[in-house]
Amino acid sequence: MSIRFNVNGFPYEVQPADYAVDITLNTFLREHLHLTATKYMCLEGGCGSCVCVVQRRHPVTAELQTHAVNSCLMLLNTCNDVDIITDEGLGNKSSGYHPLQKRLARLNGTQCGFCSPGFVMNMYGLLEGKGGVVSMSEVEDAFGGNICRCTGYRPILDAMKSFAVDSNIEVPADCVDIEDSFELICPRTGQCSTSNCSRKTLPCQDNCHWYWPKTLVELFAALDQVAGGEEYILVGGNTAHGVYRRSKTIQHYIDINSVAELKHHSIEADHLQLGANMSLTDAMQLFQQATSRAGFEYCAQLWQHFNLIANVPVRNNGTLAGNISIKKQHPEFPSDVFITFESLNAQVLVHDNAHTQRVMTLLEYLHDRTPKLVIGAFILRSYPKEKFLFNSYKILPRAQNVHAYVNAGFLIEWQNSQRRIVGSARICFGNIHPGFVHAQTVEQFLVGRDLFDDATVVQVFEQLQSSLQPVEMPPEASPEYRQKLACSLFYKFLLGSAPREVVRERLRSGGQLLERPLSSGKQSFETIPKKYPVSQAVQKLEGLVQCSGEAKYMNDLLTTSNAVYCAFVTAKRVGATIEGIDTKAAFQCKGVVAFYSLKDVPGENNFNNTTVFTVEPEEIFCAGRVKYYDQPLGVIAANSQDIAVYAASLVQVTYANDQAKIYRSINAVLAENKDDRKFQNMEKSEKIPKLVPAAGDITGRGILQLNSQYYFTIEPQTTVVIPEEEGLRVYCATHWMDVTQASISRMLKLHANMVQLEVKRIGGSFGAKQTRANQVACACALVAFKLNRPARFVQTIESMMESNGKRWACRSDYEFLARENGSIRRLVNNYYEDAGCTLNENVVFYLTQAAIRNVYNLTDSNFSANGTAIKTDAPSNSWFRAPGTAEAIAMTETAIEHIAFACKLDPADVRLVNLRPGNKMIQLLPRFLASTEYRKRRTEINLFNAQNRWRKRGLGLALMEFPLNVTFAWCYPATVAIYHADGSVIISHGGIEVGQGLNTKVAQVAAFVLGVPLDRVRIAASDTVLGANSFVTANSMTSDVVGRAVRKACETLNKRLEPVKQKLGAQAKWEEVIESAFMQSISLIATESYVKGDQPNYSIFGLSLSELELDILTGNHLIRRVDILEDAGESLNPSIDVGQVEGAFVMGLGYYLTELLRYDRQTGRLLTNRTWNYHPPGAKDIPIDFRIELLQKSPNPVGFLRSKAIGEPPFCLAVGVLFALQHAIQSAREDAGLPREWVRLGAPTTPETVVLSAGSEVHKFSLS
Repeated sequence: MSIRFNVNGFPYEVQPADYAVDITLNTFLREHLHLTATKYMCLEGGCGSCVCVVQRRHPVTAELQTHAVNSCLMLLNTCNDVDIITDEGLGNKSSGYHPLQKRLARLNGTQCGFCSPGFVMNMYGLLEGKGGVVSMSEVEDAFGGNICRCTGYRPILDAMKSFAVDSNIEVPADCVDIEDSFELICPRTGQCSTSNCSRKTLPCQDNCHWYWPKTLVELFAALDQVAGGEEYILVGGNTAHGVYRRSKTIQHYIDINSVAELKHHSIEADHLQLGANMSLTDAMQLFQQATSRAGFEYCAQLWQHFNLIANVPVRNNGTLAGNISIKKQHPEFPSDVFITFESLNAQVLVHDNAHTQRVMTLLEYLHDRTPKLVIGAFILRSYPKEKFLFNSYKILPRAQNVHAYVNAGFLIEWQNSQRRIVGSARICFGNIHPGFVHAQTVEQFLVGRDLFDDATVVQVFEQLQSSLQPVEMPPEASPEYRQKLACSLFYKFLLGSAPREVVRERLRSGGQLLERPLSSGKQSFETIPKKYPVSQAVQKLEGLVQCSGEAKYMNDLLTTSNAVYCAFVTAKRVGATIEGIDTKAAFQCKGVVAFYSLKDVPGENNFNNTTVFTVEPEEIFCAGRVKYYDQPLGVIAANSQDIAVYAASLVQVTYANDQAKIYRSINAVLAENKDDRKFQNMEKSEKIPKLVPAAGDITGRGILQLNSQYYFTIEPQTTVVIPEEEGLRVYCATHWMDVTQASISRMLKLHANMVQLEVKRIGGSFGAKQTRANQVACACALVAFKLNRPARFVQTIESMMESNGKRWACRSDYEFLARENGSIRRLVNNYYEDAGCTLNENVVFYLTQAAIRNVYNLTDSNFSANGTAIKTDAPSNSWFRAPGTAEAIAMTETAIEHIAFACKLDPADVRLVNLRPGNKMIQLLPRFLASTEYRKRRTEINLFNAQNRWRKRGLGLALMEFPLNVTFAWCYPATVAIYHADGSVIISHGGIEVGQGLNTKVAQVAAFVLGVPLDRVRIAASDTVLGANSFVTANSMTSDVVGRAVRKACETLNKRLEPVKQKLGAQAKWEEVIESAFMQSISLIATESYVKGDQPNYSIFGLSLSELELDILTGNHLIRRVDILEDAGESLNPSIDVGQVEGAFVMGLGYYLTELLRYDRQTGRLLTNRTWNYHPPGAKDIPIDFRIELLQKSPNPVGFLRSKAIGEPPFCLAVGVLFALQHAIQSAREDAGLPREWVRLGAPTTPETVVLSAGSEVHKFSLS
C-alpha cells in the first residue's frame, strides 16, 4: 500500500514502510527528490526558508484550497492526494522564470539569497489562495514567518507589494510581465490530484503505524488499535512540533485531516460552530464572514488577534484543537486560541466514542483525563454589542510571529448599559503562571458596579494586583513586568471602551494599541555613466537563481548514497572534567554508524590555529575541563540527520571535579573582582587629571550595558566532506578558506594540498562563519577521513546557538565634566568586553579603541578610554558585523547624549559644539539636520508628548566615523581568463560571496576595465587552488581589495592585447581581438593579487535620525521614520550599497530592541536557543518610513575606484533608536512625577525595560 501525491506536476507514489514514520516533507523533497530550493534551517516553522505551496481538497466542501506551508513541519504521510509546488516548479532557467522570481531579483530583494525561495513561495501561496487579488496590507501581514537577516526587508516588501491590487510601487519597465502571473497551479499537470483512496492504516518503520481515517467511526477504530501504555498522536498540521518537540516513542500516528466531521462549521443565529480540525486560517475566514452578523461583531477582534498567532504558513496548517491540545499538555503555553475562547466562554464539543458527544467548558476540557477524548467542535455564542463589551490583547517582543509576554481577553455583560453597570465579567490572562486563567476576585467585584466610575477603577486595580502573582518562568519576562503589563491591558481596555466624555483627553490614546501603517522607503544616490557598468545600479548576478532556488548552498550539494550525517555530543557541566562517555544508548538507534572524540584525532585538537588574531588554541573536542555549557566533546555519525541528532542526545557523560561557580557575564566577573579573568588592552590611554568644575560646569556618570547578539544566519553552519583518491574535497560555508584548510589538515596530519576547499557562496555570515565554521568543518572531516565515506554536518539552530560564540558583549563605565554649552572638558570611559573562554579575535585589542573617539574633539588632554577583555564561561566570542566599532560608537554617542541631558541642551547642539576641527562631519551634520527637518520635528514631538500621557514619541540622532583598517589585508589573489571561442570572461578570486554583492561588483570592475558587456563576465566558485592563501572576507573591505586584484589582472590582459588591437584597428570586434591573440599564443589568463599596502586606510561617515512612538503601557514601539545619510564615495553599485545600508541598520535594530539572550544562572545554559524564543527583526519591525541617501559628489580619493566600504558601518547608526527611546521615556517619567534622571538603556532595550523605566504605577491608573 502506498500514498500518492504530485510534486511540481509529477506524480509520486511512496511506500510509508520505506521511510521513517515522522519523515517531513522537507526531508523528502531535499534528500529523495533533490529539490533543494526548499531550504533546511530551524525545523519549527519559525524562519520561513522551507516554505512550499500545497493544494488539497477540503473534505467537506471539496473546494480546492491552495496555501503556503512549512515543509519542515508537514509530515510526508499527511500529503496523500496533495499537490506540492516548490520554487523549482514555479520557474527555472529551463522553463522560464515566474514573475515573482524575476521581480524579487530585479528590485534587489536578495543578498545571500538563502531565504529568497521561502519568500517567493509564501507570496505565491498568498496569491493563489486569494485568486491573485491581494492588498498591500495583506502582503505586509503575510511575511511574519519569513526571516531575512540580510536585506532589512524593504526591497522584498516592495517586490511583493507590487503584485497587490492597490500597489503604488514603481516597477522597472523591463520587469513588468504581460502574462497572467497567477495560473501556475500544478506547473505540468494543471490539476490537483483527486484520488479517493480508501486506505485506513499502513505499517511503518520501527513498529509504528499510520492511520488515515475519513470518518469519526474510522477515527475511533484507529484509537481502538492503541493498546494501553502505547503513545499515539492525532496529526493535523503538526505545527505543535514547532513549540514542543514531539516524543520519539510515539507508535501510532492518526491523520485526521480527512475526517469531515472535524472540519464542519456553521454560522447560526445564536452561535458559531467551528470544527475542531479547522485550520486557524479557515477560522479567520469564518470570523470575517460572521463579523457582519448581529451578535458576532466581536469576530472582527478575534480575526485581529488570530492574525498575531504564529505566521501565515503555520496558521494555514495549524488547527484550533491542536492549539488547545498544546495547552492541555503544557499548561504554561500561552495559547491565544484558549485565552480568547475562554474569555468568550466558548464551549467544547467532545467525543468519547464515534456515537456520543458531550459539551463542556474549556477549563473542564483542560482538566479532563478521559483517555482518547476527541474534540469535535468549538461553540461560540452570539454577544449583541448592545449588551456586551469584548476585547482581547496580545503583547509581543516584536511585531509578528512571537508568543505573548501576556495575552488577555475581557468580556463584560451589561446589567444596565445606559448606566454602565456590570452584570457579569470574564477577565482572563495568559502567561501569568501555568494555573492562572481568570482574575476571579475582579470578576466578582465588578458585578453591579459602574465599570468606568473612578472609585471602581481604583479598587479594580488594587484587586487585580493582588490577584495577579506571576512566577518566574525563564526565559519569559520578569514577573514584575508581566504583572504590570496585565494590569495595563485591563486599563487599556477601560480607556478604549469608556465613553469619550469620561476619559481625560491626554489619556485617550492609551486606550488603543499602536497601529502600524504600510511601510515605504526612499533611496537617493548618483551614478556616473562614464564609469558604467561600474557605479551602475545593476541587478545582482546571482539574484535570479537565488529567487528560483537554483543557487546551490553547501547543504544542497549531492553526495553518494553512503554519506553519513553528523551531530555534536556536548558537555553539560561547566568547570567539570570528563570522566566517561557512554555511547551504548546511542548505538542502539538503528542507523548510527560511529562516534568520535578527542582520542580519535590524529593531529592537533584545534580548529583555530593559524590566524593572526589567535592567541590560544580552541578545542575541536573538549580536552580536560569543560569550558562552557554545550561544549562539543564528540561527534555522532549516522545514516540520517534526524538519527544523528537524536542519538547524540542519548550519549551519557559522567563528570568529575565540578567548578563551584560559573562566571557567565562581565557583571559576574566585575562583581567579584576576578582579576585572573581581566585582560587589559596594551594600548591604554594616559590618565587625564581630574579637573575642578568651574561655575556652571556639569558633571555626571553612567553605565552602558550592551549585551551579546546571535548571528542568526539563515543558512546553518554546514560542511560536506568527500574523500578522494588524494585527500579530501571540502565544501564548507566559510569565508576564510585558508584557515579552514589549515585547521583540517593539521587535525588530520595531512599536507594542506590534500585538503581542497570550494566555496561558491554562503548563506549569510556577519562573522559567524569566519572561524566558527571550522569546528564543524573539522568534526565533519574527521568523520569522513575515519570512515572513508562522504560526511555532511549541518548544525541545528539549537546546536549553533548553544555551542558557538556570538557578538562580544560590552559594558562601559563613564564619567564626564562638561561646560554649560555641552563642550567636553573631561570624559573617562572604562569599558569591558566579553571574550568568552578565549581571547581570540579580540575586539578590545584590535577594533574598539580605534573607533572610540568617533567624530568628536576628544584628545589625550580631555579623554581617556581603557578597554579590558573579560574571560567568561561561555563559547569563545567572535567578530560580528562592525565588531568593536559598533560598541565604540555606541559608548561615545551615549556619553554625548547623557551630557546633553545633563546640560538640558538639544543633543544636536552638543554634538555640533564637540565636533573635531577639520572632521568631515562639520559639513555633514548641519546639512543633515536641515534635510531631515530635525528642529521642526523635535518641536512637534515635544508638543505631542505634552498632549499624550500614554503615547510618547522620541527623536534620536547618531553620528559615525567608521575607521576602515586594511592593515591586516595581506593576500587576495584573482585570476581572469578570457575564452578565445567567444571572448567571454571568467573570474576566480579569493574572496567569498556572502551576500554583500562581491561577485557582482567584481564583474562590473572587469567589464569596465576590459571594455566588454557585463553579461560576458562570469564568476567561478572560490577555491584553495586559484584562491590559495587568501585572507578572510571581512571588515567590509573585500570588494575593495578583490576589486583591485581583478583590475590588476584585467590591466595585465589589456597590456597583452594592446598590440593586437593596434594591428587590427579600432573597428575590430572584441571577439576578433581575442581570437587573434589566441592564434598568436598570447596568454589570455592573468593572475594578480592584492598586496598589503595597495589600499590605504580611510574613514566612512554616516548619520541617522530615528523617530519612534512608544506605548508606555505595554512598552511596544513603532519606528515611524529613519533617515540615513551614508558616505559611500562613488558607489560601485548603488542598489547593492543601499541594500547593505538597510540590512545593516535593521540588524542593528535587532541588537538594540529585540534580540535578547537569556541564560540559566546556575548552569550557564542558553535558554533562548531557537526561533521560538530568540527574536531577530521581522518584516513589520522595520521603519515605517525608511529613507536612505548615499552622499553624492563625494569621491573617496584613496578608495578603490573612488568608492568606500559599505557592509558594516550602517549597523553603528542604529544606536540612535536608544536615544529616541530615552527622549520618549523621559517625557513619561516627567508625567509620572519622577525626578529628572538619566535612564540606563542598552542592548537590547525590550518592552519590559521600557515599562519598568517609564515609572507608571498601577495604583495611579485612572480615567479622569
